[in-house]
Amino acid sequence: MTDLDVTAVLRKTEAGVNAIKLRDRALTPQLRMLLITVNGVKTVAELSASMPTPDEALQLLGELLSAGFVHELAQTQPASRTAPVDAKTSSVASNEVLKTAIRRATRLLVDTLGPDAESLCLQIERCTSATQFNTKISEIARIVGAIRSEKKAAEFLLVTIP
Repeated sequence: MTDLDVTAVLRKTEAGVNAIKLRDRALTPQLRMLLITVNGVKTVAELSASMPTPDEALQLLGELLSAGFVHELAQTQPASRTAPVDAKTSSVASNEVLKTAIRRATRLLVDTLGPDAESLCLQIERCTSATQFNTKISEIARIVGAIRSEKKAAEFLLVTIP
């Protein structure tokens, strides 16, 4: 299904949240990882950027939508998107660095902790600045060290933004 609007924002339904919590066998690993990244803030385009190919991401998002694991939020334009062009251009580079770091961190968390990483991934996705992101990464690294190993915690700390 490729008829999704790339500016649409998707949110997990109750069925989607339960599928992650209960480790629903109906979800393939790719569908599960993509469902974990759906947070009600990211657009379809942003979610697609986390996948190797955008066409595949659109198909998987369509599957999640038709299966009832996610739904489209009503289209509203947030105030930040109507900010003056000067403000946008000054922060575009730092926003892209932050988005990339968030994607790397969430992927590493899912790879390290599996489905138990969802709540930690959501905390990382809420970060709005590099400082906030780095602080959260330090906190989560301690958790990763306690759950897995200090080596895994050290690897996780490598995703901080300089």
